[in-house]
Amino acid sequence: AAVLGLFLAAALVVAVQSTCDIPPHLPSAELKEQYQHRTTFPYNSTVEYVCRPGYVRNVKAQNVLVCGRNSRWHGSKEFCIPKLCTYPGEPANGRLVLAEKFSFGSAAHFTCNTGYRLVGNSEIQCVIKNGVVTWNRDIPICEPIPCSPPPEIANGKHSGADKELFEYGASVTYWCHTVRWGERPFSLVGDASIFCTTTDNINGVWNKPAPECKVVKCEHPNVENGKLLSGYRAEYTYQDTVMFDCNFRYAMNGSDASTCKEDGLWDPPLPLCQLSSCDDPPDVPNAVKAKLAGNLFPVETVVTYECRQGHQFSPGETTRHIKCLPDFTWTETPHPCERIRCPNPDISNGKPLNVWEDKDYYVYGDRLEVTCNDGYAFKGHSNSIVLQCTSDGRWDPAVPECIPEPRCPKPDTAHGREIYKSKNDYIVGTRLTLACDSGYVLRGRDSTECQADASWAPPLPFCDKVCGPPPQITNGQHSGLGREQFPYGAEVTYSCVEGLSLIGDASVYCTSDDGVNLAWSGPAPECRVVRCPKPAVERGRMTPQRFTFPYGADVRFSCEEGFVLHGDAESRCLADGAWHPPLPTCQPVRCPRPSRQENLVTYSFKSQYKVNETLSFSCKRDGRQSANSQTTCSANGTWIPPPTCKKSDTCEKILRNREDFQCGVPLTELKTLLEVQKLYLEIQKLEKEL
Repeated sequence: AAVLGLFLAAALVVAVQSTCDIPPHLPSAELKEQYQHRTTFPYNSTVEYVCRPGYVRNVKAQNVLVCGRNSRWHGSKEFCIPKLCTYPGEPANGRLVLAEKFSFGSAAHFTCNTGYRLVGNSEIQCVIKNGVVTWNRDIPICEPIPCSPPPEIANGKHSGADKELFEYGASVTYWCHTVRWGERPFSLVGDASIFCTTTDNINGVWNKPAPECKVVKCEHPNVENGKLLSGYRAEYTYQDTVMFDCNFRYAMNGSDASTCKEDGLWDPPLPLCQLSSCDDPPDVPNAVKAKLAGNLFPVETVVTYECRQGHQFSPGETTRHIKCLPDFTWTETPHPCERIRCPNPDISNGKPLNVWEDKDYYVYGDRLEVTCNDGYAFKGHSNSIVLQCTSDGRWDPAVPECIPEPRCPKPDTAHGREIYKSKNDYIVGTRLTLACDSGYVLRGRDSTECQADASWAPPLPFCDKVCGPPPQITNGQHSGLGREQFPYGAEVTYSCVEGLSLIGDASVYCTSDDGVNLAWSGPAPECRVVRCPKPAVERGRMTPQRFTFPYGADVRFSCEEGFVLHGDAESRCLADGAWHPPLPTCQPVRCPRPSRQENLVTYSFKSQYKVNETLSFSCKRDGRQSANSQTTCSANGTWIPPPTCKKSDTCEKILRNREDFQCGVPLTELKTLLEVQKLYLEIQKLEKEL
């Protein structure tokens, strides 16, 4: 009871304290008349609002507020929303800066396109007039931004002289007056065209000052040690541009292009061409410049000379260096490379072969032919040797030694003889020429010379037996015509004059039956007229097709369809003018009478049948004869289809006998039929077991 009393007391205190002050003042709504003069409102009381002019009820929210426990008013205050003005439109050459809505109290702002300015206020507001929501003024207009007339220039004019109005974007072009012949022309200094623009979007201004018409002359652009690449003229005036390049081995200091300006000066200033390389390094006889990287030689460039093979600047020195100095001169000009010397050859018991080759000294490239005195010879060499002075100052080959002269053995060639000898004895250098006796031929070289090592070079030849000329034939010839001797193994081939055939072996060989004596391998062939008759085979064909049939001609035969070849298919024309083997014949194809077969019945009365003839036959089945069939004799001598009879199996025979067991058969007959079938099956079983 005490707790309940405390709870009620607390509730009473809250109820007494929960009162609300005057409801809030809203810009979009006002209290109804009955609530406007009250200052306090008890807990849970409500007040109702009505929309002010320019606003309309929001159906999504109630237009009441409720006094809550915390002495605050509760409820949505968005029960009145602004009314909307109509779309105001856009000015020509301008645009509306859009807001989200054209609601009461909002403003619309306007701006003009580039080149136009606003006439009127740039802002209008959505207000109430005469109880209606509308715009407070008309929208502004956009008019072109004007420029004042372009400035006039002395000694020139512009393209807008006949116009009075110049609006934003308009342009004019200036040009200078022409002058009389002989007077200097005017140059248009500045941009030829200017255009109307604006900096504040209100007033128009020209984008740059007007150009000037002036007489401008620049001096002729001369660059020492340089040349003009482009822009050459007799006189140079404003805006003329020239390009330069420096002469070979000069470097440019400055810009390679310059333009004539209004003050008559070149800009950038004309460049300087300054020396940047030494001249070509001097040529040195018998030397080459090694590893040149180009034809420019700046300061500190080093050039290396290398003496050619077999040359030197001084003993042991084959290379020399020079350098480009700061004054663009070379440190020195090397003296020529001289040939390397070889020592004077001192040959004991020898001398130069030719007097004119004897010198006080010898240098690289000199040639000296030396020989030994009489009675002496070079060991291992011929009677003279050619020495060459090489690039390293030595003789090649090394200077030889002369020793007492050796002799070669006297040639002993069986069936041969000497026909020339250059010296009385067989000393080094003696040259011989050898020949064979009649009936023999020389194998090897016929000339030889005695060498320093007492040997003959080339080696001595030997004499070998030969065959005489092969026999001649009438109306023919052989390939050895004009030769008198033929060595062992030689072959000659015979041929006949046109129109004759070669009868016999076409080639004969020089051979030996006993290994000693030589003779031809066989008799010579003959040349005769051989023509075989045209081979005609009735009902046959010949391949290849030809019209002449000389000795050795081969032909092949085949028969037409329906005929068969009797004899050999190939034949050859022989020396007697006859074909061998004899020509075949083509006989008609015949089919034999079919052979006897079990259960086959033929209705045949002949032993042979022609192609396309037919034959009737039938097959016996369990003692009964089937319907007649036919077969035909084909072109290859076989029957189509083959006249054969297939043996029936046991199951087929049983099924065939099923037709005997029909409805209505008396029992006595049926019993007899079953016994017969049983007997038949037992016989079949016995046959299979056997």
